[in-house]
Amino acid sequence: MSRKPRNSKRSAVIEIISHSSEATQMLGCSLVESFPIPGVILLQGALGTGKTTLTRGIAQGLGLSDLSVVSSPSFSLVNIYHGRCCIYHVDLYRLSGSRDLYTTGIGDFLGVDGVTIIEWSDRLLFPVEAALSVKLFDLGGESRKLRIAFSKDYASSALKFTGCLGPCAAS
Repeated sequence: MSRKPRNSKRSAVIEIISHSSEATQMLGCSLVESFPIPGVILLQGALGTGKTTLTRGIAQGLGLSDLSVVSSPSFSLVNIYHGRCCIYHVDLYRLSGSRDLYTTGIGDFLGVDGVTIIEWSDRLLFPVEAALSVKLFDLGGESRKLRIAFSKDYASSALKFTGCLGPCAAS
């Protein structure tokens, strides 16, 4: 994995190249080592870029012991996992409007309880200002570029994250 910090007026932005799905998962694990709870993580990227793999690592970092339960909630819309907090894994890919969005119950837990991870977050109909945003890009093979943007509310997490890009400690 290689990393390249960038400056942004709105938030800290870090670009990281992952060369395997295992590295992407470990990156997710490291990402939440100092993550505030409640918290929101917004994921964007084309099909197959590693959003669910990254989510599996995030769940691992949040203390989920059985990672086999982490799967894309494309049809169920929301999967809930239990680590050291509730983990809400939301997939907006199949939603077609505000009515569909609100049937997920997102207003009940978004930024209120646990950690909410939203795949296809570009389909949200409202902005989420206090969030960590990750855009994933396919570089061919198993390589991915992750552009991680920390909102001002997550600035301290950005500083800690850049210092802990190592293996995830088991919880």
